[in-house]
Amino acid sequence: MINLFKLFGFVLLLSHTFNATAQQHEYNVWYEKDAVLYNITQRADGSPVMVSISQPGFKAANLTISYLSSGKCPAEPIQLEVDRRQIPSRYVCSQQGADKIEHFLVGDAGCVNSLVKKLNTNAYILLQKDIKVLASNIRTPRYGMGSPF
Repeated sequence: MINLFKLFGFVLLLSHTFNATAQQHEYNVWYEKDAVLYNITQRADGSPVMVSISQPGFKAANLTISYLSSGKCPAEPIQLEVDRRQIPSRYVCSQQGADKIEHFLVGDAGCVNSLVKKLNTNAYILLQKDIKVLASNIRTPRYGMGSPF
């Protein structure tokens, strides 16, 4: 009888541990609300990156990429790399203590729509050499702005 209780306790502990680990972060799931597609992906070091695409498929389409990284904001703006080539963007950096919050804003609708088209073919795009943006459910995004963390 004691072995049965031990087994039940172990299974209960394992299920709680797995459940907490599985629900900690939900990366690479696309959400849509008010004509904006949102996705949280991650850098190679595991830190989160938010990607939002406003009005995909239209002439006013634009893209915003935001993430936190360590270090000081650079004196000169950084260029956005997508699939190992630079694309026109505006770089905004905000210092937060020892870290910085970096944003890339892409206003070229043709460029943004071609990235969305590539994602719609189930391909991925690579940002800044270490951020993979996966297609996952981009054709059928969930409603809302994302899951709670």
